[in-house]
Amino acid sequence: MMVELDEIHAAQQRIAGHVRPTPLRKSHALSTELNASIWLKMETMHDTGAFKLRGAANKLLSLDESQKSRGVITVSSGNHGRAVAYMARQLNIRAVVCVTEIIPPEKISGLHDFDADVIVHGQTQDDADAEARRIAERDGLLFVSPFDDPHVIAGQGTIGLELLADRPDLDIVFVQLSGGGLMAGTAKALKSLKPDITIIGVSLEHGAAMIESIKAGHIVEVDEKPSIADALPGPIPADNQYTFEMCRELVDDFVQVPESDILEAMKFVLTREKCLVEGGAASGVAAMRRYGSQLEGKKAATLLTGNNISLDRALSAFGLKDVQQTETFWIS
Repeated sequence: MMVELDEIHAAQQRIAGHVRPTPLRKSHALSTELNASIWLKMETMHDTGAFKLRGAANKLLSLDESQKSRGVITVSSGNHGRAVAYMARQLNIRAVVCVTEIIPPEKISGLHDFDADVIVHGQTQDDADAEARRIAERDGLLFVSPFDDPHVIAGQGTIGLELLADRPDLDIVFVQLSGGGLMAGTAKALKSLKPDITIIGVSLEHGAAMIESIKAGHIVEVDEKPSIADALPGPIPADNQYTFEMCRELVDDFVQVPESDILEAMKFVLTREKCLVEGGAASGVAAMRRYGSQLEGKKAATLLTGNNISLDRALSAFGLKDVQQTETFWIS
């Protein structure tokens, strides 16, 4: 099953009053390092701090009054739940978000910021997903998939429309790949408008469920491992209807980045671009740097997908424990 370009255009119109287009900023530091023209899509500038607002807004704005009255429930590693909660509060809809026990504390706080009912359950996304679906059935809530939903996919696809509106000459776009909602929508928009553009999927070195499933030709289970890029791990349910087939058809290549590369990319974005971003957000930069000379002379973009990470957690990941270390790091 496929979400089509007209649905992405419809999403752009539907969410316009709630989601602002984000800037596409040239990275002079990366452009110099890679001998290429590199742009960063600033998805950190949404009201919720991450791209997930696009899909959540399109989904909730598409509900009829009967569906709104039921309330919604979702499962999330943080940013999707925050986006659903934000939009639910705007539309006066009850929102319940199921998360795992390993979700970072700042993302729990982000959910409470928008009055969501938060349920913490299990060690993996599979555990939290099963609990969310059980509660949806028990309480009559509408389950909102974080990625495998046509409205969510179309909402994320508005990123592709904006990218080509700003830079129609792009050669390559690096897009983070977890459950595939972001990739499916963005790649569909890009490939529909510019068929010769190259789409690179970015994920973790280990536990990249979508990449491993595409390699196998069917959905497979992978081991989830803790990562500073906590938005990237997670399973693809066996009943996936949209994202697996769309990603398999639309993505040209993949880059899997180790944890060390992601940490270095986070440092790079903080010190050179002056942006504090999550590990998943920095993974696109990490992938570009790993792609290296293949980008020479190209015009390429990636997404800074979110900034919902605490300063303490980021600095701890960088191994910085006191003010003097931090000052030295900042000016290095």
